[in-house]
Amino acid sequence: MSSPILFVLGLLSCSLGVHALEPAAAWDPFMEIPRASEVQKATATSRGAIRSPRARAVRWDLENRLGFVRVDSEWLVIDLDGCTLLEGDQRPTPPRAKSSEDDAPQRPGRRGARPARGRQATTAFSDRGGWSARHQEFNVVLVGPDGAERPVTTDGTSRQRFGTASWVYGEELGQDTAMWFAPDGETLAFYAFDVTEVPDYYLLNGLTNLRTTVMDEAYPKPGDPNPIAGLRLHDIDSGSTTVVDVGEEPDQYIYDVAFSPDSRHLMFLRMNRLQNHLELLVADPSTGATRTLIDERQPTWVAHDPEMRWLKDQRRFLWSTERSGFRTYELWDVEHGRLAVLGPGTFPSNGVVELTEDDQLPGGGRLVFTGRSTEHPLNQQLYSVHLDGSGFIQLTGHDLSHSGFEVAPDGSAVVAIGQAWDQPPSLLAYCAKTSNPILLKDADLTRVEKSGLKPSELFSFTTADGTDTCYGRIHYPSDFDPTKQWPILVDVYGGPESSALRNNFALSSPMTEFGFVMVQIDNRGTEGRSKAFEGATYLKLGIVDLDDQAQGIRTLLDRHEFLDGDRVGITGHSYGGYMSALALLRHPEVFHVGVAGAPVTDWRNYDTIYTERYMRTPEENLENYDASSCVELAKNLEGRLLLLHGMVDDNVHPSNSWQLVDKLQGLDIPFEMLFFPNSAHGIWSPASRSAKWSFLVDELIDSETATP
Repeated sequence: MSSPILFVLGLLSCSLGVHALEPAAAWDPFMEIPRASEVQKATATSRGAIRSPRARAVRWDLENRLGFVRVDSEWLVIDLDGCTLLEGDQRPTPPRAKSSEDDAPQRPGRRGARPARGRQATTAFSDRGGWSARHQEFNVVLVGPDGAERPVTTDGTSRQRFGTASWVYGEELGQDTAMWFAPDGETLAFYAFDVTEVPDYYLLNGLTNLRTTVMDEAYPKPGDPNPIAGLRLHDIDSGSTTVVDVGEEPDQYIYDVAFSPDSRHLMFLRMNRLQNHLELLVADPSTGATRTLIDERQPTWVAHDPEMRWLKDQRRFLWSTERSGFRTYELWDVEHGRLAVLGPGTFPSNGVVELTEDDQLPGGGRLVFTGRSTEHPLNQQLYSVHLDGSGFIQLTGHDLSHSGFEVAPDGSAVVAIGQAWDQPPSLLAYCAKTSNPILLKDADLTRVEKSGLKPSELFSFTTADGTDTCYGRIHYPSDFDPTKQWPILVDVYGGPESSALRNNFALSSPMTEFGFVMVQIDNRGTEGRSKAFEGATYLKLGIVDLDDQAQGIRTLLDRHEFLDGDRVGITGHSYGGYMSALALLRHPEVFHVGVAGAPVTDWRNYDTIYTERYMRTPEENLENYDASSCVELAKNLEGRLLLLHGMVDDNVHPSNSWQLVDKLQGLDIPFEMLFFPNSAHGIWSPASRSAKWSFLVDELIDSETATP
């Protein structure tokens, strides 16, 4: 196995023939870093240390208004009307377990190996008739039940291809399929994809081999020409192929393609290039004609991946929308449009727990879903609403964060796990008539108490502009002493469509055993709150979000004398790598040490779909492209920076780091870097972990400043 290459600024200026110099910095193998054994021990000890209580079985006797919960070997019996536990001889025997099957129609499952990241499957299978389709040399080939092959297209090329898409569709739109059979097996839909005008990006592969090879990808960067996506429909019986009307505008995105369960409609999403306008289109498989069923618009960006779930009648479906300013569920009919809004739309809905279809209920059923409506915005609650929008009720009334739900068939009670950062998980039962839960069992904290590991804590702070409240989590080492001074290490990602925090009881990170106090912050721009909170970073990536990270650290330094404001580090990968590098450049007064893994150093380097969604193009937003660029701000580097990057990273290209390296070298500003010749976006080498933690320990703990 080849070794990663260490580039240190002083060494890069050396030429061949000059005597080898000692590296300006090196790393220790992970287990040779001071206190690594404590980190390893804490990692092993923390696994399974918090024994969350579980219900081994839950049964319901609604006729007698009873609930039965098996905890360990004992059946606990709940009086659902009185919301009390029955004791002693009052407790009846639980009913026999009932088995049931969900006969709701399902989309055909994928068979075969999952495609690589950013790619599309090369084979599709029909659930009926024994047909399959294969992407072969940029064309689509049908394979019959007898193995006979029938070409569907013959004129595909590497630039005008059929039955596949491109990396940017796979990475940013989650499009990992490109051929789709109708459930009745009579029609095949497939992509017609044109990347003729998309510029290529080239990577050199085989850097440790005798000879290298070139990897090329049609990779559009902000402002570049985009792929042009079309759809075709092939009738298997007649062999005819029909073009789907996807609209006249070529500069758009066509994705999330699937047939309706009854095969009568081909459904797909169409989104404009600005990504502030999303439509759900319905196509006629026999003609290719389309109509718009759902139209969503936002002043910033639309959620590009709405949830969609079909009901048993194969014409109604659930749909998630942010039109109210919060993620909310709606009920739609493929022919008649929107039928109902399911919930008040005044808080973010997270996910579906149960969907009951019963003609005796209003609207023909009930939706049970999670969301966050209580005072603490990280607390997950459970709600129920009828499918006509009536009867909305919150099922978990206590202000904890909940999970692990078991819901009574009539929605009148629920068993769940409730917890918070300062309250260990408990098994609770809620009845619809009261907000006070019944305690069924507490967590077993025996291992936690024996471990000596400290629970982490949630904290909140007001953003510097006073407009919002953000939350963070602080982690302590097991030997934490508040009379001493401790360095801070920020573990960051912070990008859109991410969230690091839940209001749960959790032990501190084992990495604190190196001697750090570790901090995580969900800045504005992260998900799970309102659309306004998420959209605060629109056109301002690396500005608003990083300002929140800095403000969180300032707040902690004001609150806690045990934190050392002269020793603040930050580390992350991908978007977190970008935030780590940029933190040293935009807020050198707060952050002094950074390890940046695979960072985007300038948004002009990343792909169109992701970047333009949040930043638009450089032509439209030049000021903030420059203001958020590590390359443009390189002159501000005062702290200690380590860059880590894979040389065959086809996602965040290594040119990102090279551009920053070149700029820092030209300015004669010291830094360190470690590049990995055979690693892509995820760096697999053990030296990555060793170098990262060696650097952080050296700079934050074993530096000349006093240690804890």
